[in-house]
Amino acid sequence: MTNKLKEKIKESFNKAEHYERNAFVQKIVAQRLIDRVVHIYEKQKTPIRILEIGCGTGLLTRHLVKLFPNAEFLITDIAPEMVKRAQKHFSASSQKIRFEIVDGELFQCSEQFDLIVSSMTFQWFECLPKALTNLVQCLRAGGILICSTLSDQSFIEWQHIYADQKKPCSLQKYPSIKALQNYWPKIGYGRWEEEFIVCPIKDGKSFLKEFHEIGAKTPRQNSYPLNAGTMRRLIHQFDQKYNSVTYHVAYGFYQRSRLNGVFITGTDTDVGKTFISACLVKAWSSHYWKPIQTGLGCDQGDSKTIYDLTSVDKDQIIPPAILLEASLSPENAAQKENQTLDIDNIALPEFLENNIIVVEGAGGCMVPIAQNQQMADLMIFLGLPVIIVARTKLGTINHTLLTIEHLRQKNIPILGVILNGDINPDNRHAIEHHGRVKILAEIPHFAEANINTISHCVQLIPSFEKIINASEES
Repeated sequence: MTNKLKEKIKESFNKAEHYERNAFVQKIVAQRLIDRVVHIYEKQKTPIRILEIGCGTGLLTRHLVKLFPNAEFLITDIAPEMVKRAQKHFSASSQKIRFEIVDGELFQCSEQFDLIVSSMTFQWFECLPKALTNLVQCLRAGGILICSTLSDQSFIEWQHIYADQKKPCSLQKYPSIKALQNYWPKIGYGRWEEEFIVCPIKDGKSFLKEFHEIGAKTPRQNSYPLNAGTMRRLIHQFDQKYNSVTYHVAYGFYQRSRLNGVFITGTDTDVGKTFISACLVKAWSSHYWKPIQTGLGCDQGDSKTIYDLTSVDKDQIIPPAILLEASLSPENAAQKENQTLDIDNIALPEFLENNIIVVEGAGGCMVPIAQNQQMADLMIFLGLPVIIVARTKLGTINHTLLTIEHLRQKNIPILGVILNGDINPDNRHAIEHHGRVKILAEIPHFAEANINTISHCVQLIPSFEKIINASEES
């Protein structure tokens, strides 16, 4: 976005003196966001430090300050007059609320926040993926970003009128929900929900006037204003067909990874997750954690196996949070031992915040942990991106593609696939092509897993930074 266009946006919002009188949809969306915040923080610790991007007149700010009276706030907007309007609602002596004039799209800060919120601001950003990456870097480990923006079906009525008249639409162009989902950085878990808000209007002219009075009059970049006669014809055509306009609102939730690392899952049991985990631990000099360990009645457990295969320091092996005897799914094993599992009760090794950790799941992504909880839900809870371990033999294409599909339905970020077994170029190509994923490494079959074979495989493993950076660029 050119500086000239950004100045136009700032000027438009500076002049929006009657913003709240006409911000009907903005008020609805602010309340929807607050409802989501309330729901999320029923299970999360109350945020201590909160950042708001694009405060406007403080519609959302007032809700947040009331909801979290003990939190510290940094409230920002690109338009100086909007910041002044928001400030009027708060006491000048409040030491916990700071107001700053900031371009949210370029926001970078050495501070870290527990919660970042933004309502109906992101649609003005030129490069939202880059802006989201910047903002996510300002979240502490486990921190949350909650936002709303407009999506592609907004003002569909006007889009149709412009198209019918074969005129280029001057309204802003918004991304689809699918595109928005791809904008999330891979260092956490993100999802979008959508809502269609249909607003009755008096007529097209009144709508455009109210639209301009909230500061939303800046046209699409590189568009040209229509002459008065053409605009009158468009409005007349609109009035003949419509008496309402649609706002297609996208609500975003993103949680930065609670830990710095990857989650290892497999296409099924005994696919080689522990062996590949050992390769990664050795290659990256990382920590290892198996949150839920089953089968201890007949096996030494994967943590001991990782230690034997890698010879890393003992403090790099984090003890499991849950230990179960039976070689069954966590849910069934826990039932046999009269235990009730709940992902939310799993204690995290928080002291590892700045170290790489390889987290190994139990079985595949749909293995049940408890009622209504699967291994995929543990991935979401941790917010870690996933590496899938797959065989190279017959059947791997089906199992791998099903795993990929399930993870994508859950919006869980996938870094790629590691193939474990005899080299099979055809299966590799099929998984890459149909699964639209990277093959991160191909680990050949070994008759025996030991320190020597692990050392050989380390040469085939890309660095952690290379895998993460490649995923952000794709």
